Parts: sequence; C-alpha cells; structure tokens
Amino acid sequence: MRHLAGFEVNFFCYVIGRENSERDTGMIRVLLVEDHKVVRQGTRLYLESEGIDVIGEATNGREGVSMARELQPDVVIMDIHLPELTGVEATRRIRHENDDIRVLVLTAYDEPSYIHALLDAGADGFVLKTAELAELLKALQEVAVGRKAFDADALERAAHHQQDLQTLVEGLTDREIQVLKQAGYGLTNKEIGNNLLISDRTVQGHLKNIYQKLGVTTRTVAVTLALKYSLITLDEGEAV
Repeated sequence: MRHLAGFEVNFFCYVIGRENSERDTGMIRVLLVEDHKVVRQGTRLYLESEGIDVIGEATNGREGVSMARELQPDVVIMDIHLPELTGVEATRRIRHENDDIRVLVLTAYDEPSYIHALLDAGADGFVLKTAELAELLKALQEVAVGRKAFDADALERAAHHQQDLQTLVEGLTDREIQVLKQAGYGLTNKEIGNNLLISDRTVQGHLKNIYQKLGVTTRTVAVTLALKYSLITLDEGEAV
C-alpha cells in the first residue's frame, strides 16, 4: 500500500450532501499548494498516474491564492502549514473569490480547533497525511463533484468540543495579538522581533504564553483562532 506519510491508518470518508453532483466527473484539474517539495512531487506523481490533471504547484499560501485565481482549477489540494499565509486563510480567500473552486486540505493534524477553522473557511474536506494515497484520491473525487469529504472520527471530536474558545482568545494581551498577526504572515521569530522591536527570545516567550492560554501547540492553530474571532486580520499585500 502507498501512503502520504509512510504510515497505515484507518480513514473513513464522511460525505455530506450532493450539491453540484451533476458537475463534470471527467478529468479533474488540480492545483497543489504545499511547501514541502517531496510531498508535493510525490502527490503529483500519484495523482497523474490516476488520470488527474495537475495544472499547477504553489509553495506558499499567498501564491496558492494567486494561482487559483489565474488557473481556475476544479480542486485545490491545500496544506495547512504554509509560509506567508496559512492554508486556512488561503482557503478562505479562494472560496470568497470563487466558490466554484473546491478546496481539499491535506494535513497532519485533526485537532477540533483545526476542524472548526476549516469548516469556517469553507473547506470541502480534509485528508490526514497519514492516510493511504487511495483515500486522498477518493476524497478528491468526492469534492470534485460538490460533496464534502471529512474524516468521520475527527468530525465527531469537533462536534463534542465544548471549550469556550472565544473567552480564551479574548484573554490575549495586545502584544500577544501583535505577535500573532505577524506570525499569520509566516514570519520567523527573528523577523517578528525586528518588526516589533523586541528580541526573538521575547517573541518565543509570547508565543509560548499564547499556546498555553489557547490550549494549542502550533502557531497555525493560534493564528486561525485569532482570525476566527476577528482579533486579527491579514490584509493582502501587507507583511508588517
């Protein structure tokens, strides 16, 4: 068996609705948005071997939004952890500009906060990177005809997620919010420190406090929550 990340897992495709089920099910045109070259190339080779037309590759979120606008693919396969713009925010922008473009997220994480963020951004499905390649193809075919494809177990966990995230997010300080906004553009700790006139060690300390307050482990999830609750905005073309 072939897998996205070398591991075998049980993956269940949860299909929701049949909007646009009459959509053309012939050659599917796909844009890959993934910053890791090995994953990107391996995914492309597999999809092309299955008759999928991979029409482009982007290596960061901002480039993904631009290429989706230019190429008008049927489906964008989107990573979450991307430089310059997170996969969640890139998904939101693509769907806002053209809701005919489907977005299938490829991720290593299935935390409830991720699932909520993906649903809010308008993603049509997600596949864990530990899934078999055949499951990626199955999910791609589902979203290409207008269905939603999510991991059933992850959706159930998200549905039972009772933590009041809004209260937690509102507990962030002004400086922590500034750091989060900078992190949302994919900047390094050193770059954030330079922009805010603080040391990169201080930036690291702020991020640690943010993670503890929100109960998360990555800056992507923290940024996503701040976007969801309108604590920050990421304006196109702005990087500081």
